[in-house]
Amino acid sequence: MIINDFIPVQTTPFSTRIKIKIHVWRFVNVTIFRLFPNQIKKPRILLLRMFGAKIASTVNINRKANIELPWNLTMGHLSSLGANSWAYCLDKIEIGQKCCIGKDVYLITGSHTIESVAFNLITKPIVINEGCWIATGSYILFGVTLGRFSVIGAKSLVIKSTEDFDVVGGNPAKFIKKREFS
Repeated sequence: MIINDFIPVQTTPFSTRIKIKIHVWRFVNVTIFRLFPNQIKKPRILLLRMFGAKIASTVNINRKANIELPWNLTMGHLSSLGANSWAYCLDKIEIGQKCCIGKDVYLITGSHTIESVAFNLITKPIVINEGCWIATGSYILFGVTLGRFSVIGAKSLVIKSTEDFDVVGGNPAKFIKKREFS
């Protein structure tokens, strides 16, 4: 009977070595990473690079940002990650140049399949192309690609990819208009 086989326990397919690396990073992320004021960026950049992140020396990552599995994170020149944001890098997260990711934004690259009685982990990358602005409290789900210079309205849930210069918002996020620069 399927009900007896159903095991909704969230497990990960990672090796013991990777699980240890994850726990060491989590400790660093909630201790040393947060020691330095936001104006002193270099130590956070160095720590992330030590754990495999590919980030430009010009990024601005708030000391209260939570980054899981940083070896799957790429951030381009002049991009930022706001306070209390969560980059859940179970898969690749690629953030292009000059992207502004606001406070309390969640970038979530994984979930669990509802078709499996074992609640198997599924992951897909997130790609945030250059010039995107993701406003406060938004969620970007796995498999989403944000087109260049897209704007995501505050408190939006993005489940579908956007085109270049799209402005989207809502839950789920819907197209509002094209972004125009004056």
